[in-house]
Amino acid sequence: MKITTKISLLAIGLYASLVFAGGTHKGDHDSDHSEVSSSVGTPADAKKASRVIKVTTKDTMRYEFSDKLDFKAGEIVTFEVTNKGKIAHEFSVGDSAEQKEHQAMMKKMPNMSHQDGNTVTVKPGETKKLTWKFAANGKVVFACNIPGHFEAGMYANAEVAGSADRQQIVDIIAAIKYGWENGDGAPFRKNFLDFEGARYIESGGQNAGLDSLVTHHVEPEKDALEYLKLDFSNIEVNFEGGSDPSFAWAIADTRVKGKVKNSDRKFDKSGYQTFLFRKLGEQWKLVHSHSSSRDYKPKKQGH
Repeated sequence: MKITTKISLLAIGLYASLVFAGGTHKGDHDSDHSEVSSSVGTPADAKKASRVIKVTTKDTMRYEFSDKLDFKAGEIVTFEVTNKGKIAHEFSVGDSAEQKEHQAMMKKMPNMSHQDGNTVTVKPGETKKLTWKFAANGKVVFACNIPGHFEAGMYANAEVAGSADRQQIVDIIAAIKYGWENGDGAPFRKNFLDFEGARYIESGGQNAGLDSLVTHHVEPEKDALEYLKLDFSNIEVNFEGGSDPSFAWAIADTRVKGKVKNSDRKFDKSGYQTFLFRKLGEQWKLVHSHSSSRDYKPKKQGH
């Protein structure tokens, strides 16, 4: 049986992306920090920073950092950015989608200079500071979005660790893995958001409601399969809603292996899975899941 649970529910609107700049976008730009919103955090008071990370920008289109890029949710850090090159560079904080939006804006206005809560433009020989409070989002991108710079490699990725929200979502994914492998419907009933009109779609078919999914698919696995092994790896969790997120999605690499009792048929498939979550009070609930897989083929070794 192909483990491809897909849960469809009411359309969920994604929130607006990061506002990288306000004002007229002409010449130097100094916006009100309160206008900046991001899934990865907010501008903060430098006096409250717990540490300072020195950042060097170079014309090799690379950043150099004085400290490791490991952060905790709620941590406040000041970035002291010095340009040791001969051309201007940017230092911008955001998630992947926000940086792409910023890049598109910069292509339209390549000479725009920033002094925003999340972005600074640093001329040759200059040093500027940016202080940031990190939110629960697990993935942060630091980037120079001057046309051509990001494409040449001027960016760095970081992880926000210790996020209670992120950990709760990772734990839910682990519980779902356990449920499928053991034919146990309890993790589904606990962590899925059931509602009137919900449909749970699997490989072209569908179940009307969570109870149908559990009783017709999850629980029968323990009798139909001799064994089932499901792995989620490279889990990426993203949040919407700034420092107090209410919507999240996760993407994971998947591999599922098993053996059917009646036919002794073995299967081994790999692919990807996405999960959508809503936060109700202090609890995250899974509201949509979609998986896609094909027969597993080991990657060819390069020469």
